[in-house]
Amino acid sequence: MNHSDASFSTALSIEDLASAKVKNMKRGNQLSLCLLALAFIALATVPVFAEPLTSGQMAVGDRYAITTISGEARAWVSDSLVTSPADLQLRVQVTYVGANNIIFRVLSGTLQFNGKVYSIVASGWRGDYNRISNTCVYQGPAMAPNGQRTFFIIYGHDTLSVQQGVYMRMSSAFRDEDRTLWNIDLKTYRFKIN
Repeated sequence: MNHSDASFSTALSIEDLASAKVKNMKRGNQLSLCLLALAFIALATVPVFAEPLTSGQMAVGDRYAITTISGEARAWVSDSLVTSPADLQLRVQVTYVGANNIIFRVLSGTLQFNGKVYSIVASGWRGDYNRISNTCVYQGPAMAPNGQRTFFIIYGHDTLSVQQGVYMRMSSAFRDEDRTLWNIDLKTYRFKIN
């Protein structure tokens, strides 16, 4: 084998490598285009499965659950900060559907923090959801563990709509039966149950 044959075979192998690299790049570009197309399809179909409250597909009588993902209650007691896990569980039913507002009645629920469970007095509770601002307010009486009646006002706003429901942030400033002011912050999830 002479020197020109060796350089020819080296040139040929470099040419083969370059050709193989171009083919791999084309395959990679095709894969990228396929993934991009799938992403667009996924984005286009999410509104079809969107949560009914925000998408407008709801009716009087529909029922929803609000459950806590994480929560914390804080209060100043005897000059020191007390913190406690907090948990809200609500079941609500739609009683009115308007262009801008949706009205609920609260069917049942509890609010727990500082080792106490407050039971919702369903007959006095109501809720309102504003479709324009994606905010809500729930208010009504609850029974403290000692039997004393208390009153809650809980505010919320939607943070993320997903296929089966909506993540929300909720808060309340609540004065308990001992006159202690609690600030309650909750991360919750709302979903349809019927």
